[in-house]
Amino acid sequence: FQNMLRPLDLGFTTIRNRVIMGSMHTGLEQPPSNPGSIGGGLKKLAAFLKLRAEGNVGLIVTGGIAPNEEGRLAVGASKLSTRSEVDLHKEVTAAVHGVGSGTKICMQILHSGRYAYHPQAVSASPLKAPIGPYKPRELSEADIDRTIDD
Repeated sequence: FQNMLRPLDLGFTTIRNRVIMGSMHTGLEQPPSNPGSIGGGLKKLAAFLKLRAEGNVGLIVTGGIAPNEEGRLAVGASKLSTRSEVDLHKEVTAAVHGVGSGTKICMQILHSGRYAYHPQAVSASPLKAPIGPYKPRELSEADIDRTIDD
């Protein structure tokens, strides 16, 4: 435990300590229009993560956010593909950085692939996940390039 509270140099940035809050899907990252949401825009998520920054966590990893519509976990789940969505996430980052503790935050980009709970599921192959309700459409090379660009 002697190194736990010491800085960790990652080469491109230094984390103030080695206490990391891993990605959790709290439901706070979901838009209020999502039926299973406890979110409210991203204001509740910003407040939740701000408290962790106040506790001097070195790094916070957000819950998974899809890069596009097809990559969402479910209909209405969080994604980051429009300017307005970027602006909402800036509020989350500002809340964490505004604490002044030096806490870093990074976003888990999560493409659900064949584990999606919506009929627009896409994946590397058309194989249905054992726990998924939908058979995904196999991505073409052009689809893969578009997803990477997203």
